Amino acid sequence: MKEDAIGKLTFKLYKEYGMIHKLQVLHRVIVFILDSKFVKNLLTNSLHTKPPHTYEKMQFVFGERIAGYGLVTELDHSKWQKKRTLINPAFHRQYLMGLIDEFNSSADSFIQNLIPVADGQQEVCMLDKFNNVTLDIIARVGFSLKLDVINDPDCPFPKAAALVLKGMMANIRKPWLWMLPTKEAADFRGEVRKATHLIRNIGRDIILERMAARRRGEDVPKDILTHILNASENLSSQEFGIQEMIDEFFTFFVAGQETTSNLLSFTIQQLCRYPDVYEKVKQELNEKLGDKTFVSYEDIMKLEYLMLVLKETMRLYPPVQGTARVLGFDVQYEQYHLPKGTHVLASTLAMGMMDCYFDNPEEFRPERFRRDEEDQRMKSLYAYFPFSLGHRSCIGQHFALIQSRVILAKLLRSLHFKMVPGQRFTMNADITSKPMDKCLAYISQL
Repeated sequence: MKEDAIGKLTFKLYKEYGMIHKLQVLHRVIVFILDSKFVKNLLTNSLHTKPPHTYEKMQFVFGERIAGYGLVTELDHSKWQKKRTLINPAFHRQYLMGLIDEFNSSADSFIQNLIPVADGQQEVCMLDKFNNVTLDIIARVGFSLKLDVINDPDCPFPKAAALVLKGMMANIRKPWLWMLPTKEAADFRGEVRKATHLIRNIGRDIILERMAARRRGEDVPKDILTHILNASENLSSQEFGIQEMIDEFFTFFVAGQETTSNLLSFTIQQLCRYPDVYEKVKQELNEKLGDKTFVSYEDIMKLEYLMLVLKETMRLYPPVQGTARVLGFDVQYEQYHLPKGTHVLASTLAMGMMDCYFDNPEEFRPERFRRDEEDQRMKSLYAYFPFSLGHRSCIGQHFALIQSRVILAKLLRSLHFKMVPGQRFTMNADITSKPMDKCLAYISQL
């Protein structure tokens, strides 16, 4: 389905049938449940697992290993848990605090890249621009790789990353595409395979080079890659060999940066759409940062309203619309018996639009997430999960939110954004949710 059709369909069915409804497409049956208490139990119990028929199509696409068995796509809980436990230190608060210099440096380079087009007249595709800067950041802080995508329009990595994600989505939506004999289908499969080889070969080269440096006793960066290699030492080669390491490289490199760039794009859209919110953000930045040109971790923690804006943006435009599980045992919900093996989908997008969880949900009101909004907080508990819930929640969520705040803080103090008229404020729901019209903006210097 295009746009945010699944979320809208789920919400429409909720209005007609209530908290639980069933959708059957050919032989496949999906049960949608929008009860927050049920969602909590669904996502926090490890016996309910990710649906293989979806995630297997992300592991291998057109005969090529893409995401493989990385943290997002590993279906075996015991194997996933071992890797997650060992990689967790790469996303510890102390490590993330040490990345602030890199976030600031990348944001400064990003602003310099935008200044030549900041004449208030040129249409600038901010989604593409944010994709470039987030790729550069994850390359540098995750793998000590200097891509400089921001300043290199010929860098093949952004196109390759977009292609492999497009291939994964096509593999899910059009499972017959792998054998379709048309030239168009064959060309597409070939392009996806080529892009896959590019990304995974880069990952292989970086990993092998780092492994060789460690064997030589050299000092190596304490980045995500080093944590991946540390994890490999605590697992057998059958559990975590070179291919599994490349799986994690792909997961963090491609999937991680995509969600952050989408969040930044949606946020700029919303700020331009709601000038009063835009003004409050700028006022907070001026009050909290003053004349500072460097945004420290302590500064980030002071930007409370900016964080509320990000949360409200994710309520309406979550990085992923929802999540699904296959029931690991029989479950009773009200008068309905859900047998083991039932495919259940929880939609954070649909739940974010429900007035039983959020007052006036169609209104963009960041203040609803304030800590003193106790009634609102209790109503929406377990109805708001943009990074999922429980043990399979996104490992990189704090990384993404710190990075986003640094970039936005520096960006909004140097440049002014105005949306190009005629754009749709809706999303294109692929593997991740992105602005339908890619966030086209006019930029001017302050």
